[in-house]
Amino acid sequence: MILGNLSLAKMYARKKDDRVSRHFQEMEQAIRQTESLAVQLLTFASGGKPLTKAVSIRSLIEEVSNCALSESKVRYEFSLAEDLPPVEIDSGQITQVINNLLINAHQAMLEGGTIRILAEKLAVTGEKGALPLKPGNYVALIIIDEGAGIPRQHLAKIFDPYFSTKEHGRGLGLTICYSIIKKHHGHISVESVEGEGSSFTVYLPVSSKKVKEEAMEGTLLLGKGKVLFMDDEESVRQTAGEMLAVLGYGVEFARDGAEAVTLYKEAFCSGSPFDVVITDLTVRGGMGGKQAVRELLKVDPDVKAIVSSGYSNDASLSDYGKHGFGGVVAKPYRLQELGEVLSGILGKG
Repeated sequence: MILGNLSLAKMYARKKDDRVSRHFQEMEQAIRQTESLAVQLLTFASGGKPLTKAVSIRSLIEEVSNCALSESKVRYEFSLAEDLPPVEIDSGQITQVINNLLINAHQAMLEGGTIRILAEKLAVTGEKGALPLKPGNYVALIIIDEGAGIPRQHLAKIFDPYFSTKEHGRGLGLTICYSIIKKHHGHISVESVEGEGSSFTVYLPVSSKKVKEEAMEGTLLLGKGKVLFMDDEESVRQTAGEMLAVLGYGVEFARDGAEAVTLYKEAFCSGSPFDVVITDLTVRGGMGGKQAVRELLKVDPDVKAIVSSGYSNDASLSDYGKHGFGGVVAKPYRLQELGEVLSGILGKG
């Protein structure tokens, strides 16, 4: 899809045709789908450490459900508590969970019916016989279908890798759900009666933070300042340089951490310091982002550094603050996401 649209866009661009933007939009959508699949595979392979933040679970449930069931013949109804608190989650990963559970519910009801989607607050005290969760506040998301149900002998196996009762099933959907929820310090359970349907319940920890208001789709947060960008891939440096220029920033490049430290030190000592540093996490055969920021902190204890990587299973991304970084932007990222992160870290002082 990406390659086909690219070839069409290149042809129309030569003719200055208005259809170019549509093909670029199609490519962006395809890349997002590819990213989602890659994240699922990482998660299944014991990776995919969540990058959590405070998220409105009500909005996420409604958005994912409306999208997943938009062309479905089954009916669906919400019963979401009015006072649902924000949850501490990786919204991309929890989107996968909700989507997988809704697809399963839909496939169990090919002849029609109603899927009920409920959410409510829950306090876990840790008393004997309670849920296998740490004491605290949670949101319970419940998805109930009216399908054929799951045979009793299969209930204990449904979260096992490659186990599936479907003729063409790969047995990874529920395994991925289980893995994601476990990494979020939550829990997922199932109840089912043959001939009456199934009920999946997901427990997610409540966040102590407020939901950050995100910029509207298509809105760019422009800025100004001097950026040092470190990445060992020339194509990434070139693309990021153009993106930063569009956002209003001046940029210089480094191929590895050692070069970044040298350039930063020279600029700092000359009285013309960089306002922010963006470092790749891993560099083949050279100094990576973690070691580089440790050296930068020796030069400037107030350095503003952003870590960037596509390897989300590294703790440096999920716990970036512990490693000296002030922000994180996960690859692949768009102009909007890069602008938001830069605006956030430069606005902190």
